[in-house]
Amino acid sequence: MVVVTAPTSLPPASLQEGPPPPALARAGAYRCRAGYRCRAAPFPERGGEMLLVLSEAQRADLGCLPRAGAAAVGELGRLAVELLRRGAAPRAYEAAARKLNIDVDTIQHGVEGLMYLLTESSKVMISETDFQDSIHVLGFSDELNKLLLQLYLDNRKEIRSVLSELAPKLPSYHNLEWRLDVQLASRSLRQQIKPAVTIKLHLNENNDHTAHVLQADPSTLLHLIQQLEQALGEMKMNHCRRIVRNMK
Repeated sequence: MVVVTAPTSLPPASLQEGPPPPALARAGAYRCRAGYRCRAAPFPERGGEMLLVLSEAQRADLGCLPRAGAAAVGELGRLAVELLRRGAAPRAYEAAARKLNIDVDTIQHGVEGLMYLLTESSKVMISETDFQDSIHVLGFSDELNKLLLQLYLDNRKEIRSVLSELAPKLPSYHNLEWRLDVQLASRSLRQQIKPAVTIKLHLNENNDHTAHVLQADPSTLLHLIQQLEQALGEMKMNHCRRIVRNMK
């Protein structure tokens, strides 16, 4: 058997990892304004022109804020960011209720509503105008709307940092080696062409290097490339982008 080997190696590269949604954030949806193409990235560099759509349950939670009073919203916002970092703590609700002289249910619903509002707004870094338009449907006073806007602007960077820490460490690309083997003849068949592509994929996983060896004939490899290109093309569709954004 005659074998022709053509080894090569590609330089290392890195792939960005997208964080999954925080456990404390509720499922939400976004409505894009006409003429704007939404980006699928979970943490864009700058805010896009989009509005946060609130469900009836989320509106009900945020509806507790006027009853708590504008003076208590700042404390509830601080508690929401703290619970996002440490997780749910019933004693924190009870302590805040005694401090603000408000019932525990109002505290809990208000904090949960603020937690959703701040995390979802910070994930996509919506602009000040879009944030105000998003909460305008709640019918709050101008004073309360300004307080919520300032709460968002003061904490969005810290919230994004917390969300990044909550993301699991997924395997990332490190290096790729490939080899082309061609069988030209054998004892039973003197003339033949039987190519095979062997790929060794190196990944970084939890600060450890792992390697996976794959082998396929060129036609199968070409089919995989076409399927991946088709999947990447479908990811650019607005419908897919909305689904991915809600999953993030």
